[in-house]
Amino acid sequence: MIDEFLKERRKYPRFELNLDAKYKVIDYENVFRFTNAKNISAEGLCFESDEFLKTGLYVQLEVDLKDSNPPVSMTAEIMWSGKAHPGSGRKYANGVKIINMPIGDEARFLKYYCDRIVEKLSGYLK
Repeated sequence: MIDEFLKERRKYPRFELNLDAKYKVIDYENVFRFTNAKNISAEGLCFESDEFLKTGLYVQLEVDLKDSNPPVSMTAEIMWSGKAHPGSGRKYANGVKIINMPIGDEARFLKYYCDRIVEKLSGYLK
């Protein structure tokens, strides 16, 4: 039973990183708040906030992939929220599942993610 509890529930690996981002809660915020994306996967990411965001809220996120293009835009659902790591400068970490992205942004985001996979795997070949 403990083994079941400890199993990874994510479908795709997450990669630790630090990307500039901004978010706003859909339906009750008009202004974006600046933040950082702390990790990404093929269908979600983790970002930090100063406020507690309830599970089930929808947020609009813009993430700068540092590729000389505008940030990718996405609508995402808060899947979990908890205390941020000490020293992060923020109070909460929030895991989101991506719900919708413009086609061009989705292609760029997935290419960025796949490039991180290739980087990780190429480390095994050295």
